[in-house]
Amino acid sequence: MNAPDRAFQHPGGGNLHAISFVRGRVGPQSYAVAEAGSQANGRSQRPRGPRRRGRFIVLALVIALGVQVPLVLSLGHLTGHAWPFGALGVLLTAGFLSNLLGPRSIWGAPGPWRLYGTLWPFFIWWTASLLFLLIVPLALLVAELFSIRTDHALLGALGLAVLAAFRTLGQRPRLQERDIFIEGLPQAFDGFRIAQISDLHCGPFASGPRVAGWMAAVNRLQPDLIAVTGDLIASGDAFVPVVASALGQLRAPHGVFACMGNHDYFADGEGLAQAIAAEGVTVLRNRGVEVPRHGARLFVAGVDDTWTGRHDIDLALAARPAGVATVLLAHDPALFPEAAERGVELTLSGHTHGGQLGLPFFARRVNLARIITRFTSGFYRLGNAALYVNRGLGTTGPPVRLGVSPELGLLTLRRAEPGTVAQAAEAAE
Repeated sequence: MNAPDRAFQHPGGGNLHAISFVRGRVGPQSYAVAEAGSQANGRSQRPRGPRRRGRFIVLALVIALGVQVPLVLSLGHLTGHAWPFGALGVLLTAGFLSNLLGPRSIWGAPGPWRLYGTLWPFFIWWTASLLFLLIVPLALLVAELFSIRTDHALLGALGLAVLAAFRTLGQRPRLQERDIFIEGLPQAFDGFRIAQISDLHCGPFASGPRVAGWMAAVNRLQPDLIAVTGDLIASGDAFVPVVASALGQLRAPHGVFACMGNHDYFADGEGLAQAIAAEGVTVLRNRGVEVPRHGARLFVAGVDDTWTGRHDIDLALAARPAGVATVLLAHDPALFPEAAERGVELTLSGHTHGGQLGLPFFARRVNLARIITRFTSGFYRLGNAALYVNRGLGTTGPPVRLGVSPELGLLTLRRAEPGTVAQAAEAAE
């Protein structure tokens, strides 16, 4: 049973390759292939100077160390010696920083020693510290109310934090299903099922076997079409063959389509696009294709990355036939208002990870992504236009999701009579 459509009013108003092959019996016609490099339409890449990097490093250090303080102090209280645990935290954090301050290639492919000797130990310790920070106030409150010894409360909180840390680090994707009502959708596409995956961030924390498992789970859904909404890679080129091979295992009778995300240009973006296209994925970079079904048509378009200024919605929609319902793959949900203005019925996005770190039970409203956008996860509507933001499968930064589980999305298109979608949106305001 789907939650009711929620109305939302936003407060504010490379080289492409002609790839027409898709897996399955029906091959959509390809359109509107054009240059969309970082200089396209006069857009320039976002500045990434030393000052910005310095601020980021300071913030990362403050968060990395600050989260550990309650755990270190509590272990010191229990054992009578805080300094060994403080030293352990500093040592683990130093190992983490040595990777963070190194070249991006180290972070994207750190090697076994760095991965298992520095990164994973730090993230296990840090995750346990974060969960302890959240659990210990409740444990101390319970101890006060029921006259439980402080030592026992701290031990209980510590045990829960450790168990929760390993559970958090090993989360499995959850299937999210939703009906999307579209006015004027052809009868032939009523019940058309789109599986959406996003933000795989294939890399040292989401390697080949894990990504292959995600692809197998998508195939078991037996969707009509598969949409992959960007950020396939964590960083660097080392895992490009891995993610390309995994995406090549996807199967859908009406094709597998992908758009590019900002992390995909932390690698050789052109090489990545070519690699996944060679595996049978239709890469939509500021272009669209018609998908036929039983004599009717659906226009599926994709827009390129916003962070590097490669996006061009007008170019992506240039070949859209009049009156044909449109599904737009746009990694960054910030493009939704522009898509809605251009009459795009459904926009599929990712990018936010649902915040990745959120307040348990209230994560949709209280999460890190709220700092940059109100489109954090799930369904939004602006007039007749709909947006679905997938929480993604992988992670960026710490390989941790708190209160925000990874997601496999399964969206079913439903035909709506003219005027009914807008009326439902107004009623939900």
